[in-house]
Amino acid sequence: MEWSVQFKYNEDLDPVFINKFFDFLVSKGVKYNINRKGRYNISPDKHVKSIGYFEEEIKDSTKKIPEVVKTFVNYDLKKASFSIFLDYVGEVDFYFIVFIGHDDDKSLIAFDSNDYAVPDDETFFAFMDLCKEVFVKFGFSYGAFRDEDHESIPMDEDEFLKEKADTVNFYSEPLVDKIGRERLLSTPARKVEELENGGVMLIVCTEALGCPEEFDKVWRHLGYR
Repeated sequence: MEWSVQFKYNEDLDPVFINKFFDFLVSKGVKYNINRKGRYNISPDKHVKSIGYFEEEIKDSTKKIPEVVKTFVNYDLKKASFSIFLDYVGEVDFYFIVFIGHDDDKSLIAFDSNDYAVPDDETFFAFMDLCKEVFVKFGFSYGAFRDEDHESIPMDEDEFLKEKADTVNFYSEPLVDKIGRERLLSTPARKVEELENGGVMLIVCTEALGCPEEFDKVWRHLGYR
């Protein structure tokens, strides 16, 4: 199953943010074209044919990321979107796709993956730890898990808060305060972590298809009906 963790970024996309974003990923062990053939795609505008590139052979090409990013940021960042296939190399390895673009004219960042790339709990938690570090570093408003059958996260904060908690959820400090810090931290979930920026990461379970019993307990605790 295909799935993703999506984040809302409150600012407009700009070259400084995008370069810092990828520099941070590389500093955390993310590489390009090391465990599978790298590729990336740039869509200048939803009405214009996208530009795709595939590496010819698997060979660590992480140093090419700034060059690729430079190509992307030369387009109108209010219209363009970008995706790149990346590898995480650490205690466990996994691959994923970073998407940077828009939804309803708001900045959307997504880490796309699947059950084959993230096959077990250890890898799942390693993936979510990377998501957590990015969430904290760049001050995203909120984020949540989405499987292939569901639409992107709402770009409106109030609409996001109306949604029931998903498999994985990230709340910034202002949202935590609205929900209730103690209520969130006492949620009967697989993992609840208070983050250094005052936010909270809530992992209900590690099954991409969901976990009905765990969802029911979490939703009741958080007051969803």
